[in-house]
Amino acid sequence: MHEKGRILIKEAMKEKRIKGLDKECDYLPCHEGLEDCTFCYCPFYPCYKSDTGGFEKISSRTGEPIWACSSCILNHKTKNAQKILDGLLEFGLDFDDINREQLLELREKVINQSDD
Repeated sequence: MHEKGRILIKEAMKEKRIKGLDKECDYLPCHEGLEDCTFCYCPFYPCYKSDTGGFEKISSRTGEPIWACSSCILNHKTKNAQKILDGLLEFGLDFDDINREQLLELREKVINQSDD
């Protein structure tokens, strides 16, 4: 994960709140249906799951396969962002100490609770 993503996620965990839309962002809107920017950098990336719109593609920069998730808005819906934050906080750990398996289990939990 990009270091900026870690910083933003840790900030949300410290403040214990989601932030809504970041109207100052140069990239807004980055996704259709965008409601929340707390997890601009997805804590589940790369999930390698296509059930929320992700897919593998070839990077135009490197020519290597990458996981593309521009069609996924799972973590950009307000209800889901709150569920993700709540789940991260329930671990009672610093974000860096939450392992990949725990994150992917949280992703599944959010999907199963999602009514979107």
